[in-house]
Amino acid sequence: MRLRAASFFIAVILATAGSAKAQFVQYTPPGGPEERPEDRKQRLERELEEARFRLGAVRVSPVAGLRDAAYVRNLFDSGGERSDFTVTVAAGVRAYLRTGPKVTWIGTVVPEYVWWREREDARRLNQRYGLRTIAFFNRLTLEASAARDERQGIVSPEVPELVSSRADRIGVDAELKLTGATFLFASAGQGRQDNIVDELDDPRTRSLELLDREERILRAGLRWRPVSGLTFGVGAERSEVDFERSLRDSSNSGTGPVLEVVLDRRRVFFQVDLVARSLEAKTGSRFVDFDGVTGGASASFELGQRVGMTAYGSRAIVYSLSETQPYMDDRRIGISTRIGLAERLSFRAFAETGTHRYVAFLPTAPRRSDDLSAVGGGLRFELPGALQIELSAVRTDFDSNLPGNDRTYTVGGVTATLGSSWLRGNL
Repeated sequence: MRLRAASFFIAVILATAGSAKAQFVQYTPPGGPEERPEDRKQRLERELEEARFRLGAVRVSPVAGLRDAAYVRNLFDSGGERSDFTVTVAAGVRAYLRTGPKVTWIGTVVPEYVWWREREDARRLNQRYGLRTIAFFNRLTLEASAARDERQGIVSPEVPELVSSRADRIGVDAELKLTGATFLFASAGQGRQDNIVDELDDPRTRSLELLDREERILRAGLRWRPVSGLTFGVGAERSEVDFERSLRDSSNSGTGPVLEVVLDRRRVFFQVDLVARSLEAKTGSRFVDFDGVTGGASASFELGQRVGMTAYGSRAIVYSLSETQPYMDDRRIGISTRIGLAERLSFRAFAETGTHRYVAFLPTAPRRSDDLSAVGGGLRFELPGALQIELSAVRTDFDSNLPGNDRTYTVGGVTATLGSSWLRGNL
């Protein structure tokens, strides 16, 4: 009876929430995964421990940060050099309310002010707020969320400049235990991306509004955990993408099988998440049908108490601003190393290479391929009182086979956060 009720509960939520894990991955910063992910229970318990203030039944965690205080240098083969200094200042709160022993509600309000020394048109107050609930029932784990996340970052590798964008998302993740080692999982999410570039003076960055779109993703399947720390998952994923503007429309949809593998041991962590996609263009779209495997894999090894290495690779579809090429096939491989220099001081460095192969919808279009190379590193200080300071520098080079498309992006700066380690990530 409980199993039947839990199954009905999942079905109702998935039917009303719209679709799953919508992630607007238009540009993946180089560097790969920094740390092995926490499971939901570990993450929630850590966050509750960090929330040391109480207002009745509500736990409150003040959040403040000086993020990405950086000198940024862009060099375009066809457009000269552009350099400036930027800093983002954030302040807000995260609140936790438990409505029973198994359900926790999390509300977040952390606005950010983005300041530039020269680019007055890029100064703005970004909104970041959201609501999330996590429930751990006897057989069912459920997480539902809704958020608006405005932030500054690189939107497209074709225009490696920092701009503000808005992502509105709703989503549900559910996992139901069927037997001792078998689980049914489902995730659904719907999201919308808007690039906030209307008031920018540079036509190169204003063109990013052509990438505004909506995404809907639904994933479901079975997971098997034969022993602790080992998970195999198989299933299917349905995705739909609708671009807002008819100019450069790359709307598409498709369904494909999913493979998940996670091995989590004390000194070894291995993760695979792959989808064999079959995507087709929607009516009026210039999208070129795609059949291939996308996703990522990473393997991390602890070589000693203070030394770790990670090898990673990924493949993704990245939508293009080109008039004749709707998207690029983004393939990357990289390696990173982490060294603990002291109890609260660590160093991380990485090197990455890859290729952006453009896919054209016209046979007469020139073939384009951009080679990517990136190196970077940083020092992280973890100080008493939940204060973290990070110094970092990254250089990314794009070398194109077509004249006029070479470009370089270099950034070095400092980030300081107080009150929560999630400030740099999604809400």
